[in-house]
Amino acid sequence: MMRPIGKFLRVCSALSAFLAVTSADLVHAQVDRFPSRTITIIVPFAPGGATDIVARLLGQRVSEDLGQSVVVDNRSGGAGNTGTLAAVKSAPDGHTLVLATTTQLVNQYLIKSTPFDIFTDLAAVALIADAPEILAISARIPAKSLAEFMVLARADTGGFNYGSAGLGSVPHLGGEILARAIKAKMVHVPFRGSADAVKEVGAGNIHFTLATRASVNSFVEAGLVRMIAIAAPRRLSTLPDLPTTAEAGLPGVELSNWFGIMAPRGVNPQIVAVLNRAFNKALTEPSVEKNLTSQGIEPVKETPEYFTKRLVEDGKAYKALIADLGLQSN
Repeated sequence: MMRPIGKFLRVCSALSAFLAVTSADLVHAQVDRFPSRTITIIVPFAPGGATDIVARLLGQRVSEDLGQSVVVDNRSGGAGNTGTLAAVKSAPDGHTLVLATTTQLVNQYLIKSTPFDIFTDLAAVALIADAPEILAISARIPAKSLAEFMVLARADTGGFNYGSAGLGSVPHLGGEILARAIKAKMVHVPFRGSADAVKEVGAGNIHFTLATRASVNSFVEAGLVRMIAIAAPRRLSTLPDLPTTAEAGLPGVELSNWFGIMAPRGVNPQIVAVLNRAFNKALTEPSVEKNLTSQGIEPVKETPEYFTKRLVEDGKAYKALIADLGLQSN
């Protein structure tokens, strides 16, 4: 005769096995059906900037490839933290993504109480592109080169003011680095996004900004903003006449903003693989590549593992930089 405890243990074992099989079946079904509804890419910055442009350009191609709508949801604020946190809190099923940039990585070391950890709360999906920063000045400033700009900046005892996409953004750190390199006073003016900063440069309300070509293009074409140098190790093929900062007299002043797709931690690796393939495929389309490079954005087609490694390596560099500059925010 079976003892009650033995019978109970056998029932528990059978139930556990059943639940394990059921759980595995549910996971497989979730992967097989993916995507089963609209995919949302949260852009944690205001519309019109480089991040927004990249998300909309690729979202359209990914939508066509996966057979589901892809919408861009702009949620600016908190130097990118507001929108990123919304993604962190969403279901890890691959239907909500966030377009992360170098800014969110910098926030890990700049802000005391960051509401998320980019290394543990998010999963790398696809590193989309690298975009070197361009020193863009107001056309009202009588400088045609970086050398002339430096002379004027040093002579201004009140300090040239510069706009950025917010505290801790790459343009903000770039302005601090530039001020040190030039040995001139600079006043930081944060905005909700790069588009707003460039708009104020074009209006003549602030002296300059560091931004991607995508952000400054229309203002340059309108004659309101002037590009005088690119903070990159080499010139862009689409801007062959624009010298690098090193060529213009400031070696070592190099800044790049990367763009990458991330998902809430816990998303199935097979879903990550599907998304990675879709975004990498979108980047191979000639029209997409031409559109990106024309705006100074270099496409990157790599694995999630490569993106994760890049996060770690860049994190170490920015941590050291922020400590050296003595920057910190609440």
